[in-house]
Amino acid sequence: MFNIIKEISLRRNLLRELVVKDLKVRYRRPILGFFWAFLTPVLIAVVFYIVFSIILKVKTPEAPFSLYLMSAVFSWRFFQDSLMSSASSLVDNKNLARESGFAHYLIPLSVVLANAINFLPSLAALMITALFILKGLPVFILFLPVILAVHLIIAAGLSLIFSILYVKWRDTKYILEAILMGLFYLTPTFYSIDLVKSSFSPWIFYLYILNPFVGILGLYRSTFIKGFFPVIKGEIGLLSLVVIPAAFAIVLLLASFYFYKRNKNNINDYLSY
Repeated sequence: MFNIIKEISLRRNLLRELVVKDLKVRYRRPILGFFWAFLTPVLIAVVFYIVFSIILKVKTPEAPFSLYLMSAVFSWRFFQDSLMSSASSLVDNKNLARESGFAHYLIPLSVVLANAINFLPSLAALMITALFILKGLPVFILFLPVILAVHLIIAAGLSLIFSILYVKWRDTKYILEAILMGLFYLTPTFYSIDLVKSSFSPWIFYLYILNPFVGILGLYRSTFIKGFFPVIKGEIGLLSLVVIPAAFAIVLLLASFYFYKRNKNNINDYLSY
């Protein structure tokens, strides 16, 4: 693992070039350019708000529904876009990947980092909205870089694994779509934790909060929504809120490096087909 981290550090200029290339390709033609990084998640949040708040009358006692929804949609969009874009990244850049001595993991990692940059305007919009609605931000906003780092590690680890799987089995992307859809609805994006707790038995609820993305969303919401941390801490506990996401990120990072090490010598063979 430390060899890969050292190699990433040594090749940081190449990684930066790949990130810049990804962003340039993505926003070269649209008239609004990089503004779409902000506009797209906002439009999605507005649609969800109209459907779930105005039409279906969904309520979230933990926080204002607009902030509750935006924090989930924005962070989930970053995660989903990172995985879906990076899954086929090695195949899409096979000429580069097949170069002698090229570190394959730099390609999916660059895709995740490009999406992380796209994510920043959404976080800024969420911060401004929270300031406007709640007239301030909680002290936990100071931990936002740490939470983003944990989220980034999870996205990078899964992206590396799925990009290698896609090289071998092209059905991987369709399986990933199904997994992401299932995870989206198994994560409290537009419904409250309290609703889940009151709808199922205690042991099913316990299994539910083992989902690391429950903790990730709880952490994001704690950084932007005043008074949310004590509520979510009381509902799912510090284990699900902090320990499980952090442990999952570390284990996933180690697993992804191991998986890459086991498969790196065969990647170019599959890319030749």
